[in-house]
Amino acid sequence: MRRTPRAARRRCDAAVFCLAATLVLTGFACEGSRALRIAARDAGETGGAAGGLADAPVAGTGGVAGAGGMGGNRLDAPMAGVGGSGGAGTGGGSAACGLQSTITSHGPTDVLLVLDRSDSMNYSIAEDCYCDAAPEGGNAPVCVIAGSCTSRWASLTTALNTILSSTAKIRWGLKLYTTPDSTICGVSSGVEVPISAGSAPAIATLMASVVPANNTPTAAAITAATAYLATVSDTSRKVILLATDGAPNCHAGGTSTTTDVQGTIAALTAAASAGFSVYVIGIGPSVGNLNSFAQAGGTATYYPATSPADLANALASISQTVTECTYTLPSTPPDPNNIAVYLDKQLVVQDVVNGWSFGTSSSSIVLNGTVCDRVTSGAASTVQVIFGCTGPPPILP
Repeated sequence: MRRTPRAARRRCDAAVFCLAATLVLTGFACEGSRALRIAARDAGETGGAAGGLADAPVAGTGGVAGAGGMGGNRLDAPMAGVGGSGGAGTGGGSAACGLQSTITSHGPTDVLLVLDRSDSMNYSIAEDCYCDAAPEGGNAPVCVIAGSCTSRWASLTTALNTILSSTAKIRWGLKLYTTPDSTICGVSSGVEVPISAGSAPAIATLMASVVPANNTPTAAAITAATAYLATVSDTSRKVILLATDGAPNCHAGGTSTTTDVQGTIAALTAAASAGFSVYVIGIGPSVGNLNSFAQAGGTATYYPATSPADLANALASISQTVTECTYTLPSTPPDPNNIAVYLDKQLVVQDVVNGWSFGTSSSSIVLNGTVCDRVTSGAASTVQVIFGCTGPPPILP
């Protein structure tokens, strides 16, 4: 057999993307080992034109610089992925084509709770009435069957205590609106509990000590939450979980009772544009259709909750979604505009609603909408990413 020219070996040894590196999928790195080069050469000879002869000065048509044997841009070509370390070839893709990863682990997710603590959160979760004696100036009667009544705030506190203690892959933070001890429409900058791995006890303590009061300045709260998340410097995916029981008010140009639906939608849209998806829970029977809020926040539909069980299920579902659909890549793509994402070998489009998108950086990806639903339901499981191929996305065998 012919020996690989020394210059070609040096090119192979110097290639940073020797392109067989991945989490699970096997590949051959360009090592100095003579035995490994011989094995790669033999495989390349078997692959023929699909990957180019491993010891040829110039790889065959479709060969890949420094990797060979990727068969151009199609991964279903004969002997794809086992060619030798040939030269640049005459018809191949980029030097990074074929760097691929099967992702089996999820990074932690940062979730900022943005909770409505307006006076109506004292109402029953099932009816628009107070579970206990109506406070001075209250806007609703006392429930007829008060003994079996559970308030919205009590239901939210209980459900949160359960979910906070069972979600190790989430780092929680808390923003309340209105801000405790503030004015009727007051929302401070910052948050009540910063996002951290050990925030659960502080959140539980604060929730137990807070009494609902004042109005519903949702737009101001989302704006403050977005500004805060922009200061959190870790690389995890960041989302907002909004729980509210009614229409927002406190319009910036009106009175404390002026409805502010459009201002809230604008704030939610800005949050999603900044990379922070917003999940929405509507608590109680009179929230109206909050799908417009969820859609503005990039999450399609809201979660209705008219019982403690509904609320617990909504929090559990959202927690599962934000953790199971965020994936950390094993390396940063050399060109973030040139990657292909697959779910169970089916190409996924880049789409923030029903496809994939980058997380807070190009080192992580997020599956969205119906694609995420396939993962959380167990209908699909394997996520793969391929970097750097020119032309149409590769076809996985």
